[in-house]
Amino acid sequence: MKIVKYVFLLLLLAIIAVTVFIATQEGKYDIKKERVINVPKAVLYNYINDYKNWENVGILTNSDTTTVYTYSEKSSGNGAQMSWKKDDNTGKVETVKLAENDSILQKAVINDLNSEISWTFKDTLKSTKVTLRLKGNLSFLEKANALLKGGSNEKMEASLEKGLTNIDNFLVKELSIFNIDVKNELVTKTGAFYLGHLVNSKIEDINKKAAEYFPKLQNFIKTNKIVTNGSPFILYKSFDKVQGTASYLICIPIKEEIFTTPGSEFEGGSLLPFTALKTTLKGDYSHLRKAWAKAEKHIIDKALQENTTGQYVELYSKGITKTKRPSEWVTDIYIPIGAPTIVPVTEGVINPVLPTPAATGIKPAATVKPITGTAGSKPATGTVRSSVPSTKPTSAANKPAAGTTKPAAAKPTGTKPTTTPVSKPITQPTTPR
Repeated sequence: MKIVKYVFLLLLLAIIAVTVFIATQEGKYDIKKERVINVPKAVLYNYINDYKNWENVGILTNSDTTTVYTYSEKSSGNGAQMSWKKDDNTGKVETVKLAENDSILQKAVINDLNSEISWTFKDTLKSTKVTLRLKGNLSFLEKANALLKGGSNEKMEASLEKGLTNIDNFLVKELSIFNIDVKNELVTKTGAFYLGHLVNSKIEDINKKAAEYFPKLQNFIKTNKIVTNGSPFILYKSFDKVQGTASYLICIPIKEEIFTTPGSEFEGGSLLPFTALKTTLKGDYSHLRKAWAKAEKHIIDKALQENTTGQYVELYSKGITKTKRPSEWVTDIYIPIGAPTIVPVTEGVINPVLPTPAATGIKPAATVKPITGTAGSKPATGTVRSSVPSTKPTSAANKPAAGTTKPAAAKPTGTKPTTTPVSKPITQPTTPR
């Protein structure tokens, strides 16, 4: 009986000793990793800011292809969230604070461990120095678990290091591969009905606005069971080179025409067919300025007449929904060719001609109620009417990456502009971009 008591006392003392040992272990962790990556700061910031890119490079998940990812409606910016699950490993991260092109602050829960993640970006000649920091506090159980399974710090350090290495390898390789093709023959850009959101913003904010509204448009279309009919695009309306602002429509083509009341968040419209010079970029959106520049050089070399009052379109034929590799993305640029249809406006503000009800046969939108149902020949709850476009709309289906570096908007011009086109400055800016 005494032996049993002694054994019990020894076990109790051992448990107390282990408990004291665990409790006295360092409960805080602060892991910092740095790397110089050979891409521009804005490109790297935008890439990391969009959670959909994390799947490509395995930030925090070690590039495990069997991991299942889930994203919030918006995948970048304040409030954006991502979660993942792989067997017993789970995680969730949310963006809580941003300083554009400078820093990102996030809250994370990784296998029930609460952490804070911060990113900072600094220019270093032609590259960017990125600092990734992970810090938090371990509870008693977390410290015990770390002792049993090995040091948690070492595993987290290895995960962060691998994530930065993958970002470096992936971005540098993917961004270096691109091709620009300017068609020798003019094409007819097919017409399309569309649902769009009108934006007036600073030129530098076009990428941010596009990333914000394309998902909202997709969600609205899905909710109202509207049939899409092609790839998303941006239709540029005007550009004020003095104020540095632009007016443009972020659009998704739809099968049947939709009418909305004035003041609605989204508006229906019609893109009329037009003769255009088509330029195709295969590669990341960061090369769009080169594509616009090459198109402009072609216009000059071939002595083509650019219709500076026409419609400028950037069509995202193949994007992140079809491939996660930027080198495989396809963007088609359409520059209107032909004589201007109106007298050029004063220098500084360019306003291309838009279709009018008289020209298109479309009733004014003001007489119709907001959209609440499916587009069709019979309006949903009296809000949607439809007709068939004179020209068949484009058929490619896809939407651009939300947080990746979306192209900045093009700038239609009233006369041959002498300033940098919208979103992508070029050396010969007589077209948008």
